Amino acid sequence: AKAAELIIERPGIVRNAETIFVAQYFCYHWLSSLQDTISPLLKGYEIGLETGENERAAFCLFGRGYHLYFIGRPLDSIQKELEATIPVLTQLKQDMSKSNLIIFLMTVKKLRGIDVEAGDKIMDSILATAASTGNLALSALVNMMKLEVFVFFQQWGEAVDLVRKAGDVRLLLLGMFASVRYTFLEALTYLKAAQSTSGWKKRQLKKSAHKTIQIIRGWVKKGNVNVVHHLYILEAELAVLNGKNKMAKEKFNDAIVTSSRNGFVQDKALAHELASAYFRSQGDDNWGDYHIERSRACYQEWGCSEKVQPRSG
Repeated sequence: AKAAELIIERPGIVRNAETIFVAQYFCYHWLSSLQDTISPLLKGYEIGLETGENERAAFCLFGRGYHLYFIGRPLDSIQKELEATIPVLTQLKQDMSKSNLIIFLMTVKKLRGIDVEAGDKIMDSILATAASTGNLALSALVNMMKLEVFVFFQQWGEAVDLVRKAGDVRLLLLGMFASVRYTFLEALTYLKAAQSTSGWKKRQLKKSAHKTIQIIRGWVKKGNVNVVHHLYILEAELAVLNGKNKMAKEKFNDAIVTSSRNGFVQDKALAHELASAYFRSQGDDNWGDYHIERSRACYQEWGCSEKVQPRSG
């Protein structure tokens, strides 16, 4: 990816949006901060328009939209950008990119408590269309974002059902940061489900969680800076599952500190929320209250209204 970008920077070489999109969307997030892809993807869109690469320009736009969400930008600003972007994609006649961004827009609005029922119907409609047309990648993206919402709303039963029915989402989103995010959500879902059951079922869920955690450990060892806090959250919940209280406390703290340092405010909120549940399960309401207060403050900073006020229905 770096070699390709260096080549197109040479005098006389026409820059192209496809090289920028592939490098920034599929490659750099494995070793560099995800936040560093935001500006280049916008530049890729601009270059695509200049060179007539409308499809690749659209890819850069939806890639930027995805990454804005995953880095934890305020949800209201993401919604505004997505709502401004979708008409542009309509004008460019880029229906695939438009559908992908609608999925993210519906997710953002649901987290903000806006037009929730209408959004759910649109997501179900997209999922049905994907199933009828055999568009497995589109189905995978819908399921990934549904799982995102289930995790933030602590709907672990719905989450584990989705993971079991969705198939190999990670494979269908191969190379994208979305596949990385799904891997984290999948492992967390297995761990939380294992904590609420026993016997053979618990062992199977724990085994599935461990297998997925090992994938993330491998990414961290190879230098992926975007998943370090993910690993800490998972190690904290694994320690809870194993009854290792000292380790659980340490890992929750590591998760909070690392997600804060790297700017993932939504995952800082999640880490505080999970820590609160842990401390309350240990009868420590003081720390439980502290962490839930910090969680709500982070969710408010992110703009996730549904986590700082009671949800209807």
